Amino acid sequence: MKKFFQREDGAMMLDGMIAMLVTILVMVFLMSLGFLFYQQWIVSNVANDTASRVAQSYAYPNTDPVIGYIDVELMDHVSLFRYMGDDLETENAEKAENYAAWALQLSSLAYPVSPPQIDVQVLSDSLARRHIEVTVQAEYKIPLGGALKYFGLSDTFTYEATGYGVCMDLLDYIHTVDTVKTLSEDTISSKFLGTVDSFLSMLGKLKELVT
Repeated sequence: MKKFFQREDGAMMLDGMIAMLVTILVMVFLMSLGFLFYQQWIVSNVANDTASRVAQSYAYPNTDPVIGYIDVELMDHVSLFRYMGDDLETENAEKAENYAAWALQLSSLAYPVSPPQIDVQVLSDSLARRHIEVTVQAEYKIPLGGALKYFGLSDTFTYEATGYGVCMDLLDYIHTVDTVKTLSEDTISSKFLGTVDSFLSMLGKLKELVT
């Protein structure tokens, strides 16, 4: 019996099996962590992308947020009073919710526990200037999340992210540029503007010398 217990047959195989099991467990844990952080990146990216895409075509809520193409005919028939009332905000909020839900379903690798909560706020900065805030909150079960439980973590996480986008109105931008150009060319010559600019620069340099 003493010689039997002193034998080392199979010891290397047993050590290798233990090392392999530990290695597999660590690899599964690292993969589950990767899924965890990847899902957080997905939620943040969807919130930012949704706010950006909807803001770029805010004045044209009927456009496809995926393509982002604005037809010239649509620009010709846009209402001059489009910023009056809540119709524009309601249509953009609905478009943002649909796009965010579609993007999450398309890009997520985790398993949704419940439908995502998407909150869209359209805030007015001035008469014709607005920005969008898209808040996405979703609960997911992480793939290979069972390995997280061995380290005291849960396999289900709730993610939340907020994206921001400044609403753009191409017609307002074009009209503003054309108006400034017309005023500078027809009413005030470029030479006069250059003289005023030189005078203001001289005043600034004098102020720096005095102070």
